[in-house]
Amino acid sequence: MNLRKRTSLRDGLSLALLAACIIGLITVVSIGRPSPRMAASVAPTVIARGPTVPAATYIIHQAETHSAPLLQAAFDRIGFDLDSVAAGYISVPRVLLSALPPDIERLDSMDARKVLFLRTLLPVVLAVNDEIGADRARLLDVRAQIASGTPLADADVQWVMGLADVYDQPDADIGALLKKIDVIPPSLTLAQAIQESGWGTSRIAREQNALFGQFGQDASGGWDYRDFESLSEAVQSYAHNLNTHRAYREFRAARAKMRQKGADIDAWELASTMHRYSERGDEYVQAVRSIMRDNSLESFDAARLKGRGVPTIVASNE
Repeated sequence: MNLRKRTSLRDGLSLALLAACIIGLITVVSIGRPSPRMAASVAPTVIARGPTVPAATYIIHQAETHSAPLLQAAFDRIGFDLDSVAAGYISVPRVLLSALPPDIERLDSMDARKVLFLRTLLPVVLAVNDEIGADRARLLDVRAQIASGTPLADADVQWVMGLADVYDQPDADIGALLKKIDVIPPSLTLAQAIQESGWGTSRIAREQNALFGQFGQDASGGWDYRDFESLSEAVQSYAHNLNTHRAYREFRAARAKMRQKGADIDAWELASTMHRYSERGDEYVQAVRSIMRDNSLESFDAARLKGRGVPTIVASNE
């Protein structure tokens, strides 16, 4: 009788432990499971000899980029939810489209147009900032080497000289370069693109990727809106303009002061320096700030692209 009681007790404990293990496994799986908006058909992680092999990336097919409704559905399918990005729950997929869908202005809902525009442009803005950030990080390393008395490698010297040419800094002064080589807050970039392109519905935005109202000289020497091969090229040109043109010295000085204080870059404050971007002056600043506020764009300033281990999806709409 006592033996049976002890046996029953052991069996009970065993069952309790087994139940606890099962609950733990369910919890782990639940934490790693995509949100309901994510696609259900996710390739499982494969355990191989050595490190874990990443799960297969989500794919947006080229045919899905040719129309606004199809692209919107594709973003839904891969779980690119702006609210989740803004809340910090998910990172932004590396989907770099070459152009906006040509029929974005035909979407019936203004909210739908806004969501599609932000989904299309945010990954591009973050990718451009990543490129600038990588150059800045390397330049900071170079400055640290100089401060420590460590001789620079020839490759580093040549790289700094090339960077000085790109950023129009003839003396290759490291401190001056660091004021120029820095990221643009995504909320400010997005707000100016929205202001200049009408949420991507303007003709020049759809046909020329001219999102920021930048002018250039054509083949005949006349001035007109610039053509860009891709959205990435347009955002790169915009960032380079703010980081080099004399009209935006105030912008760069304010950003550098924030860096010196060890504070985050304040997009709202930097927007106040954009009064020379347009002939409208302070009225333009207020318009940009209204767009930032009304659409909660500053919530995207902390957004990050998915890790580099996940392949970038470069889709052409052409």
